[in-house]
Amino acid sequence: MSKIHIVRNHNLTLAEARTEVEHIAQRVDSEFGAEYEWDGDTLRFSRSGVSGEITVTEDTLDLQVTLGLLLTAVKGQIEQKIAEKVDETLAARGAAPPSEAS
Repeated sequence: MSKIHIVRNHNLTLAEARTEVEHIAQRVDSEFGAEYEWDGDTLRFSRSGVSGEITVTEDTLDLQVTLGLLLTAVKGQIEQKIAEKVDETLAARGAAPPSEAS
């Protein structure tokens, strides 16, 4: 298994940040069939070979993804695509520039 961890700062309200994460989750659900649910300010998602969560705080989005064995070989491509989508979503809302991914 392989892990992806991406943290992004934002300057949205907590409610606005949750709404943006909800939009991301809906898009991932429609494009890839991932199921998701909220647990407080953490959105958990999963589908075959992938699971993770996005925790929303007043100033950050903290995304952690676990890839199954078959997707480990394309981890770099997946991580890049996720980071691009999150950055695009935040930029569209006028949120803060990206912070370092870890």
